[in-house]
Amino acid sequence: MVKKTFVFIPVVIAILLVLLFSSCDKEITYPVKIDCNFSLTGIDTGDVVIGAVVEIGKENYAAFAQASGVTDTTGSYSHTFTYEALLDVKATYTVDDGLGNITTYIGAGQVKLMPNELVEKTILLIEQ
Repeated sequence: MVKKTFVFIPVVIAILLVLLFSSCDKEITYPVKIDCNFSLTGIDTGDVVIGAVVEIGKENYAAFAQASGVTDTTGSYSHTFTYEALLDVKATYTVDDGLGNITTYIGAGQVKLMPNELVEKTILLIEQ
């Protein structure tokens, strides 16, 4: 009986050590997708804005809480952050008709990043 105990205890300890130190730490990410649409007086027209400049975060935010880019052919800009945050979003779009007439569209909002969950936010751009 004593011999079985000496074999059993080290086996149990070895199993516990393997379970404790073999756990996989999943990397947590905070993906966000910003969709930009044109708007008339605050009503979504459904027309996507291709080439809008999207700025997430502000200048005084830490570098990991900032991102910027241009919307693609679907009117979207995506980015993945490393930390949870509530961030400001600003989108601008400028049209030059070639005759010296420049039209600017601006939209803004906020986005709350969630762990391992794609957060989508639609920004409506209104003519200024």
